[in-house]
Amino acid sequence: MTAWKQAVARAFDRADEYDGAARIQAVVAEGLAAAIAAEPLAPSPRVLEIGCGTGFLTQALRSRVSVGPMLASDIAPAMIARCRKRIGEAPDLHFAVMDAERPAAAAGFDLIASSLAAQWFADLPSALAELAALLRPGGLLAVTTLAAGTFREWDAAQDSVGRISATPAYPSIETLRVMRFEGCSTEIGLEDVRESHADAATFLRALKAIGAHTPSDQAATGSVGQLRRALHAFDARGATVTYAVANCMIRRAD
Repeated sequence: MTAWKQAVARAFDRADEYDGAARIQAVVAEGLAAAIAAEPLAPSPRVLEIGCGTGFLTQALRSRVSVGPMLASDIAPAMIARCRKRIGEAPDLHFAVMDAERPAAAAGFDLIASSLAAQWFADLPSALAELAALLRPGGLLAVTTLAAGTFREWDAAQDSVGRISATPAYPSIETLRVMRFEGCSTEIGLEDVRESHADAATFLRALKAIGAHTPSDQAATGSVGQLRRALHAFDARGATVTYAVANCMIRRAD
């Protein structure tokens, strides 16, 4: 595991207040589970979940889909423990600490699902190709990830005072839509999901609480004064942020 991946795992291991701050993650997980339930699936599908976190999607899937054997995985051991606590024990549910870009799982899944974890992949197209290769014929890889335009309001507030943002360079929807995977069809949509905060400080604390403060390749630059002015600018614009959520449905041919 790379040093950066280790930092990601540590950040999520320390995210003790994740559930209380992860409102968007819960909403997106429910939406993904509903979209999966509307898709044609094998009876009692064999399921692999990537980046299960504290179990938002795990729980939503199990309530909406009559799943068969299910393996819930995450790169952070503490997240696995929290997911297990949320869902409880079940004979058909198993857990594994796993880096999704190096999946330690045998092929043969009817459904592979992941909600707001793929933005942490170092190489998204390669990772999705690896996961798609684990599908059975007719199987579905259903993934939500963040796209360009995420946190646009916070970026604009920083730009207005000359501060360079540390928001990761999420891929554009156009970049995502040209991805192709051998033997698979791909449909990718985009949805803006907005979240309001009391103020900028609350927004930044929420990011830290969900482990999303892991440094990206680009670090924020600027003075303390610029940061203070950016916080004021963000508040003046309503203290609302947008998550640009890409919904990726990748189906292996029969």
